Amino acid sequence: MTIDVAIPEHLTRLSIRREFDAPRALIWKMWTDPAHVAVWWAPEHFTTPVVQMDVRPVGTIHMVMRAPDGNDYPFDGRFISLDEPERLVMRTWVNYADGSTWFEVETTVRFEEIDGRTIQHFNAEVLEARADALGPLSGMEMGWTGSLDKLAAHVRAVTVLVD
Repeated sequence: MTIDVAIPEHLTRLSIRREFDAPRALIWKMWTDPAHVAVWWAPEHFTTPVVQMDVRPVGTIHMVMRAPDGNDYPFDGRFISLDEPERLVMRTWVNYADGSTWFEVETTVRFEEIDGRTIQHFNAEVLEARADALGPLSGMEMGWTGSLDKLAAHVRAVTVLVD
């Protein structure tokens, strides 16, 4: 792990717990089906026009988030492990133009079903970061909170269509 000393420790770990009024299998699908991921993955007011996911251990991830101003923010990654429908682990990273890593994050998401509802335990840990990654890392909590808000809205919309 390489984290520049300029990155405060509180910006290198994030945990968020969410509860959904939907079965675990549906929430798992929301995280692993590119059509669903494209709807919710990105902070509020951002879109995700490119979602490529090979959902298997060591499968690749490539996404592009688009900001409201039209700027694109691509990132890549891979799945580390998948235990459907209980747990997924992935690593994502953003590189400099020369191919070196700007920052890399490992994300573990656990899904627990209780009485038809799903409790999602989201944990992200920065594995590598350069000092100039402070901007995106300082927005990680707000970005993921916004993304998970969009996920919750998408789950509600999908479950209304099913009912």
